[in-house]
Amino acid sequence: MPASSSAALLAFTLLMETTARAEPPAPTWNAGVRQLELAAEPTGNEPEVNISPGVSTTLAFDAELLRDGEGKDTVGLEQRASFALVDVGQATLRLLPADTLKSGERLRLMVRFKDGAAPAAAAFTLVVHPARAERLLEVHRTPRTAASYQREAKEAKAEAQRCHDELERERAERGGPGGLTGLIATGQMDNRGVSTRRLTEAVTKSPGNALVTLEVHSYRAAGRVVVALVMENPRGAQPWSAVGAMLTDRTGLELKVLPVWQGGFVETDTERQHIVVEALATRQEAQGSFTLKLWEADKGRTVTLSGISFP
Repeated sequence: MPASSSAALLAFTLLMETTARAEPPAPTWNAGVRQLELAAEPTGNEPEVNISPGVSTTLAFDAELLRDGEGKDTVGLEQRASFALVDVGQATLRLLPADTLKSGERLRLMVRFKDGAAPAAAAFTLVVHPARAERLLEVHRTPRTAASYQREAKEAKAEAQRCHDELERERAERGGPGGLTGLIATGQMDNRGVSTRRLTEAVTKSPGNALVTLEVHSYRAAGRVVVALVMENPRGAQPWSAVGAMLTDRTGLELKVLPVWQGGFVETDTERQHIVVEALATRQEAQGSFTLKLWEADKGRTVTLSGISFP
């Protein structure tokens, strides 16, 4: 086994704790295409759209966007200079927020349509999230096609099935035995056991990371993968605690991450802390290189590590 025996022991311990502990399920996140229908008359409720620094969000409209007499777009975007890219097409708008935007900021977006039909304009509230962004929104002014409704129904059915499978998994883990017996009983460990890989020297750390990364190990068991980190806070920085994590591959595919486990706040000038990120993934899904991103609740400070792989 490439990692030390102590690392393997940590892997078993973490997985056994996960089985025995009644963790709440991670909040679901639908990263698919979002459908928005605009009312002909203003309702006063502006749709909220999640955006994130460094992640592209595209709005696709079913009507051409208005330009002025000089051919310039008429998009009204609060703090437009804080976007690395604002690409206005004939009926599309692509936004790429810059790193200067802070988590929790709310920015108003206004678009106007060329044909003058109702509604002549549409307003949105962009909400900055440290990691999660809506990649594609289809905005409809006219009645949607049957194909659009069928696609949305198919996505909703798939999401309902994922929620059902997650609930069944949670029930099995709560009601089953603990320890290694529990891992085997719930199918979390097969005859391959738990394999480990040391990644401390292999990962690439983002220059703007909130924490100092001291150690990185990855683990794989039946249907699950784990990234275990040993972190410390830079001198003089505020305490840090992760509230969420993402594991994405090179194509943007996101693994199903369970609630993040952390030994305690990563304090300044104190002992290092362990942070563990676990995800549900088959052997086929967890192949290749992944990027791990963690974020805190309020200030939006993040930790990004690329080059994560699993044994």
